[in-house]
Amino acid sequence: MLKKSLALLLGICLTFSLVGCQGNDKSASGQNGSSASESSASGEDTGAGQPASTGDVKVSFYSWSSGAEQEFDQAICDQYQAEHPGVTIEANFIPYSEYLSKINTMAAADSMPEVFKLPEGSVLEWGTKGAVLDLKPLYEKAGFDPNTEMVSTTVFQAGDGIWGVGCNVTTLALYYNKEIFAENGIEAPSTDAENPWTWDEFVENAKKLTKDANGNTPNDEGFDEESVNVYGTMMPTDWNVFMPLLYTNDAGIANEEGTELLINTQAGLEVLQGIADLSLVHKCAPTVAMAKGAFSDKSAMLMNGQLAMAIDGAWALGNYANEGYDVGVAQIPMFKHPANMSWGAGVCMSPKSADNESAFDFFRYYTEFENAISTSKNAGVALGGLPHTLNIFDGGENEKAWAATYTKVDESANCEAFKNILQQKNTRLGENVSLKNFPAIVDNTIVPLLDNVWLGETTAADALGTLDVSDQLQGIWD
Repeated sequence: MLKKSLALLLGICLTFSLVGCQGNDKSASGQNGSSASESSASGEDTGAGQPASTGDVKVSFYSWSSGAEQEFDQAICDQYQAEHPGVTIEANFIPYSEYLSKINTMAAADSMPEVFKLPEGSVLEWGTKGAVLDLKPLYEKAGFDPNTEMVSTTVFQAGDGIWGVGCNVTTLALYYNKEIFAENGIEAPSTDAENPWTWDEFVENAKKLTKDANGNTPNDEGFDEESVNVYGTMMPTDWNVFMPLLYTNDAGIANEEGTELLINTQAGLEVLQGIADLSLVHKCAPTVAMAKGAFSDKSAMLMNGQLAMAIDGAWALGNYANEGYDVGVAQIPMFKHPANMSWGAGVCMSPKSADNESAFDFFRYYTEFENAISTSKNAGVALGGLPHTLNIFDGGENEKAWAATYTKVDESANCEAFKNILQQKNTRLGENVSLKNFPAIVDNTIVPLLDNVWLGETTAADALGTLDVSDQLQGIWD
């Protein structure tokens, strides 16, 4: 039966989007797989700098990471090997665009690696089909409870099983240029995740921060929208950026049971139209065409003074930190109440590795954030995401150690801001993880309709008001 279930995945899981920690922009955490190549499992150079050692015990590890994230993955494998003589971690890095196809092929051939990453949208489906190992018995044997030790949104659970835990944890934040705020006398938003700006405050400040060539704002007579030097913000049009805004308005893609659309309710449409109006009505954001062209790099625009603030993922913090840029971070603006979402790429094990103690030991090592911190410090490589183990948020030495991994600029205040966001009571698991058939509903149906809303060719109500995808809604993974 196991082989049958695994073989079924070959056709099913290829339909899933490889939605990692930063949606359409994969540059920050390296999850675009654009330059990585698969390494040999026989100990040759993995492409991240260090060849594998030769040991009596071998554990295969597969990841889609490339660039800085691949450097980190290789470094933590090397660190584990150095601390565990006789164990070789065979690290294999597959280009992101090819990764799920490769893992599907290995599943169908019953030759899964012992430890491997899975895109967050695939973990629970694979788990409920028996294609990844249920980690709950191994955790219980080890006396470790992920539900009390890890950020709740990083534990992949469905039914009675734990099918993976998250790494490279991310959430959303409002990034802002401190200098532009000071120059315009705008008070920075609070780092208290319980007290973000309202959406109206966000829009009004974005308008005040938008300046044309003559220094006029959209509030001034004579404002020239064709000669804007500084935009107040960008339209958050990617689903992984607008979804938490829906949550602030008691909406979402679907209801809690995943059986009824919420995005086309009045609350959902209010959020979507509010996003479109940033450019179409308030003139404080570039058009969607500009945002996909010359103004596509939000981080660069913010650093060079063309942009005052932008809603973006936690992955963007690395962009600013690596440049030594002192960016501001706060909770995203709210419609009705504070809310956000978080998730991470899944780290899973093969069903055949249930008795492989070395594989589970490496799995535990890789998914404990203290080891990520020591790897970052010892190897001088950047972290891939936010902490996924709660002991880091101790307000003391662990938290200082996390902030100290950013060596070019003091990120202690921003680490505190992200800690507050992750622990805010309404920060929830994104529907990209929990909602069944998410790609068909969102990527294939909703996103194309919204493209016309962002362009101003139709309203959110006209585009989605009568949308019926009841035949596609299949509930949630629970």
